[in-house]
Amino acid sequence: ITSIVSSKDRRKSFVRKTASRILMGQKHSTGTNMSSPTFSNSATDKAHLQEFALKKHHAGCTGMFWRSDPTKQNKLASNDDWPRDGATLRGEVVEVSGQKWLLASHIKQSNGGWKHAPVGAAMPFEYNNHYYLDAV
Repeated sequence: ITSIVSSKDRRKSFVRKTASRILMGQKHSTGTNMSSPTFSNSATDKAHLQEFALKKHHAGCTGMFWRSDPTKQNKLASNDDWPRDGATLRGEVVEVSGQKWLLASHIKQSNGGWKHAPVGAAMPFEYNNHYYLDAV
């Protein structure tokens, strides 16, 4: 059983490392370029991904917590690594009940590289006349 578990752990680790390499445009050990404009995520399969900067109209908070998927297709997995001021978000744009949302698949904080957003993470395009998403 131990060898089966460790084998599964190694596969999961390989998949995570491969996904990170794709995001960073690195090369696979075979030497082939792994950069790709598309990403697989249940919220964004077969969707055109777009990028937006998190901006604000006035001083105050230092970022905005993730919101739950307004389409109710995915439950918010966690509120870890929520977007701070100046973050860039990548995902699929949807409209729910007349409000425009971004179903986030990736996040890049102003001081880091691209990471996967939590499953079910969403961000409204306008929040309380304070935060808004602006096309990059």
